[in-house]
Amino acid sequence: MSSINNVLVSPNMSLLSTMREQLEDMQRQLATGQKAATYGTLGSGRTQSITFRSKISEIDGYLQNTDVLNMRISLLDKAMNRLEDIPSEASAAIDPNTYNIDSTGTTTGQKGAKIALNEVIGLLNSEADGRYLMSGKTTDTKPVVNMNDMLYGTGSKYGLQKVVAERYTADLGTRGLGRLDLDNPAATPDTVTITRQGTPPSAEFGYKIASASASTTDTSHIAVTPTTGLDSAGKTVNTAYGVQFGANLQAGDSVSLELENPDGTKSTVKLTATLTSPPGEGQFTIAQTTGTPPTVDPDATAANFKDRLENSLKIEAKTTFQAASMMRASETFFDTAGGGKPQRVDVADPTDNSQLATATGLRDGTDTDTVEWYTGYNATIDPSDSSTSPRNDVIARVDSNIDVGYGVRANESGYAEMVRSLAVMTIAEFDPKAGTLGDPNATTDAERDQNLKVEKSRYTALASRVDGVLAFADGSQKPTDIHTEIAVSGNVAKSAAERQTNSKTTLQVMLNGVEGINKEELTAQILTLQTRMEASYTTSMLLNNLSLLNYMK
Repeated sequence: MSSINNVLVSPNMSLLSTMREQLEDMQRQLATGQKAATYGTLGSGRTQSITFRSKISEIDGYLQNTDVLNMRISLLDKAMNRLEDIPSEASAAIDPNTYNIDSTGTTTGQKGAKIALNEVIGLLNSEADGRYLMSGKTTDTKPVVNMNDMLYGTGSKYGLQKVVAERYTADLGTRGLGRLDLDNPAATPDTVTITRQGTPPSAEFGYKIASASASTTDTSHIAVTPTTGLDSAGKTVNTAYGVQFGANLQAGDSVSLELENPDGTKSTVKLTATLTSPPGEGQFTIAQTTGTPPTVDPDATAANFKDRLENSLKIEAKTTFQAASMMRASETFFDTAGGGKPQRVDVADPTDNSQLATATGLRDGTDTDTVEWYTGYNATIDPSDSSTSPRNDVIARVDSNIDVGYGVRANESGYAEMVRSLAVMTIAEFDPKAGTLGDPNATTDAERDQNLKVEKSRYTALASRVDGVLAFADGSQKPTDIHTEIAVSGNVAKSAAERQTNSKTTLQVMLNGVEGINKEELTAQILTLQTRMEASYTTSMLLNNLSLLNYMK
């Protein structure tokens, strides 16, 4: 009888074991939401599952890149918004028409420039998660040196202040007249020659004579004769002018000298003939003979003109010319984009004024003698090759075929010009004693008034130039241009993320169709299986208790 039970019960127990395994698998599916625990048990859907999961994983990588990119662009956006506001605020503080100076020699405009410069440096050194955002590829390098080193140097390295000072000495030349020589030769005593120093004259330093002219074409009054030649760069220029005075010179006749400053701006020195002695500002006295009636003395008049012209040029050298020299020096110091170095006057000994006064060109500052204000990534930029753009210094892939560049270099023109203008305004020096009784360079009220006028004129000339740079009105790159390019990158990444999110949703639905379950259907299957198992258990129990005695009963 035992063998009869084994024959009846064993198949049923095997079936129960199979159903139990099925039930456990169904309960696992219900708990996990997954049809299979392994790809191997997924059957024919495993290839689709692997494909869908691979694509979703790829999309997750892109979305992760976009999240990081968005965080960095958000920080850049905040910094760039502020960098766009500072120029107008600083310009308002640097009012060319308002000369207020304290006892330390610092004007109100300079105080505003220094505060703004410090903030700009901080913004250009913005960082996120230990990465500097405006240092190009070298994200671990702080892009801009501290303000004190930039302006005043460190150790043996010259900062902007010393570079500006040596440049001004080079621009002045040996006579302090912007590398112009004035001569009243004994051979032609009725003529004053205005000559650029040097043979050939420097193409970099001092004034360039744009033109000279007289108010009359009558050469018996005044005759102006140009001389042309080559400068040290090989360019044909006006190297000299001769101004000859005639016997018919009259009060009201004038000579105008148009000069090009070191920064490329123009200045005009105009002297008008007068019979008054001493002459007023912008005038020279016509010398006359003692005869009756008196006549013009061309030789003595030429000497008077030379003296007054020299005086006018000296005043220009302290005002407009000095401001122009400072701006040119700051331009060559800060213009380092694309691998450039700060420029210095090319002399063997920069402390020797005689060498500076006769220098003919510039040289690259070295790592040991000149502060480099920007220390980030600074590879060459080729406008015709977009791959060299600073935007491509830092790239994030946001789609299979889309790379977004959002690199920024703190020495790009839009930012360098801002730093340059604020820095040169900050380091300018003005005399707080000018115009006061404590002025050591004056003994009379007239001299004190003149000295104060010179300081005000120099401040106005410099502040006007700084305002011009901060206005970005010359078509050069502006901070808003950089910000716009970064914003475009952010929008491209945002659009890509939206597409990727939509694609991921679709793929997830498809993956769920392959791997997922229908809970309602599975629940019904479980209930059916449980019913079958209960029936099988009952049958097994009955079969297990079956015997000949029970059967006969």
